[in-house]
Parts: sequence; structure tokens; C-alpha cells
Amino acid sequence: MRRDRLSDDGDHQAKADFASIVAGSHVTLVADDLTGACDAGALFAGRGPVAIVVDPASPGLEWPVAAVDTESRALAASEAALAVAAAARRLRPRSERGLLFKKVDSTLRGAVGAETETLLEASGRRTALVCPAFPAQGRTVVDGVLLVNGTPAHVSPIARDPAYPGPGSSIIEVVRRGASHAVGFLSLVRVRGGHDGLVRVLHEGRERIVVADAETDGDLAALARAALGCGDVLPVGSAGLAGAVAVASGYASAPVDLPKGRAWLIVAGSLHPATRVELRRLQAAGTPGAWLHEGQSDVDTASLVDQIRKGRSVFVASDDAISVEPGAREATAARLGGLGARILAESQPDLVVVTGGDTALALLRAAGARRIELEGAPASGLALGRATGGARPFPLLTKAGGFGAPELFSRVLEDVRS
Repeated sequence: MRRDRLSDDGDHQAKADFASIVAGSHVTLVADDLTGACDAGALFAGRGPVAIVVDPASPGLEWPVAAVDTESRALAASEAALAVAAAARRLRPRSERGLLFKKVDSTLRGAVGAETETLLEASGRRTALVCPAFPAQGRTVVDGVLLVNGTPAHVSPIARDPAYPGPGSSIIEVVRRGASHAVGFLSLVRVRGGHDGLVRVLHEGRERIVVADAETDGDLAALARAALGCGDVLPVGSAGLAGAVAVASGYASAPVDLPKGRAWLIVAGSLHPATRVELRRLQAAGTPGAWLHEGQSDVDTASLVDQIRKGRSVFVASDDAISVEPGAREATAARLGGLGARILAESQPDLVVVTGGDTALALLRAAGARRIELEGAPASGLALGRATGGARPFPLLTKAGGFGAPELFSRVLEDVRS
């Protein structure tokens, strides 16, 4: 995973100032789902493992960097705000000591406005700087409009997700729906106008929430430097902005290697088309697997356990026809998590790979794991670590359902086997 270096538009001195802001302090990320907490948190593993915990648990001060998953993406705005407010109270000993980052979905699923405003007020920060852009995954923001591979999000395949906040693609409108504060806007011209000007806008502006354009990694780097340069700004974004903040604060990590073993257990709950294509490629390549169908009472896991013991990779996944209604999705995630835990109890895969935040959480709970200790990111959108606290720790790779090229699983498996 490539990391853009800080540009020279102002400053070697600014770079030193940013490092001094977080020196000896804590970095805390608040995410609305588990894979989001992981793919953003993994980018901050440059100084040691990053703890990922699920609300209502809270990371202690012994963790320099930690991310909390409030599990609020599927909640109504009022409920999501309450979840974030409760997490903010528990996190106050950490957030008062250092950098706070609000992780949101790159396609603005969830109660983005309500959660942003709640964390802004609870943390005492002056301004929230919102930018969900993630250029490495085709998400950009131009003229306040969210684009997915150059297409407005509301007319892209992303809009078919029931959680997409349609009917348009204006980030300003999405944020306004859940926030009572006025929402300001930073165009690309302002973002690229120099560090001092950006800091001045954020520090002196009247709006408590500011939405920003970003088309490139350089734009995100400029926003990250400005946010840290103010000291009382709450950065709000996807893993794209999180990566830029990690670089600017001196916590960025180099890409980490995947385990060498060939026996992977892939648990896929995401219904995103990218994940579905990957699963079909795995199946076509001869990877053994099991599909969980609507109304199916059970899945025979014995043959999958046997394959792992023989050193082969396997997958378990929800069928394409599984209902996308919230209750049904939660039930499917719980069943998939239970299946994965059963296989884990009888075998020792070299790596457990999970797609979809609900499924990842269900697997952790079914396996009795209480925390993930992240080592870093093997590639964009991935997070590698160990699930701990259960009967037996296990290596874990999480992947957001909509990220990654269609051949990611098969390509990575081929690399492992070579």
C-alpha cells in the first residue's frame, strides 16, 4: 500500500509541529462498524499494535492507538447519536489526551451527520472536518458530490445498498439531515490553496461542521495537516483521510505481510457485488466452500474442517438470494459467525478472512474473542491482526465488502501458495 509523502507546500516545520501534537498522547478512532474500525485503525500501527474493541468495552490508556466500534451504522439517527455519546463519555480519558478521529463509511452509509455532531459536542472540539474520499478505492469528492469511480454515488451500483442515504450524492445534504449546526464547504480550490489558508479557515470559520472536496491523496494530506495544525479539529472520514492523518501524525505503518500458510478460512457475509465476484472466482478455482441459503437449518462443516487440516483454504458465505432486510441480515451474520466459530474450534487455519462488519462481529462473539490487536494493512482496505480473549487467539484479516479488485482473494491465495 503506497503512502503519499507530505508535500513541501509550507513545511518541514509544520511536519514537526504535527508530531509534537501527538507525542506522548493517545490516538482514538470511533467507527460505526467493525471492518471500518479495522481498515482505518490498521493504518496507525506504525508504533505498535492497535487495539480494536466493540462498544460498550473501552480501551485502556495502555494502548497508544485504539479504535472503538459503536455498531451504530444500521441504527436510526437518534439511536446512533446516543451510542456515540455513550462511547464518548467512556473514551474521555483518552480523547482529552490526544487525537480523536471519527471514522465513517466512504459511501456515507449510516447516520453520518448525527454521529459527527454528537462526537463534536461531546469531545469539545471546535470544528468537524468531514471528507469521506478514498481515492485508492475510487471514492472522490468534487464540488461537494461523492463520486464512485467518477460516477455520482446515487447512480452507481453503491446506491443499490439498502443503507445508502439516497436519493442524491451531495455530502453537504447528507450531513445536514442529521446535524443541527450549519454546514460549511471547502472546494478543491480552497483545499489546494496552501496550508496556512486552510488552517485559518478551520480555525476562524463560523461553521462547526465543514465538508471538504478531495480528489487525490495529496488533497487528503492537505486536509490532514490542516486538521492537526489547528489542534481542536475533529477529522471525520473514511480510511482515506485516516491514512493521511496517520502519516501527518507520525503513526503511519508500512504494509505488513500475510501469513505464509496455505489454509485459510474465508467467512463472507457482505452482499456487495465486489465480494460476490470474488467468491465465484474462488469457487471456479476449485476452493471448497459452503453457501448458506435462506431457511437452511444447518451446514455440514466436517468436510471443510478436513480440508483445512489438509492445508487447503475453504470459504463459507451467504447465498446471493439472502434477504437484505435489517433483521434478516443480522440473523444471517449470526449464522455465518457461528459456522466460522465451529470450524475454528475443530481446526487451526493459518488465517481467518472475514468480509462485512456484521459478520466479523458475529464471528468474534461466537468465538469468544473480545479484542483485535492489529499489526497493519497488507493492502488498501485490508487489516491484519489477532483476535484475542477467547479460548484460542487466531490470526484475522478483515476486509470491507466493497473494497478490493474482483480477483483479490484468488490473487492473494496464489501469492501465498507460491
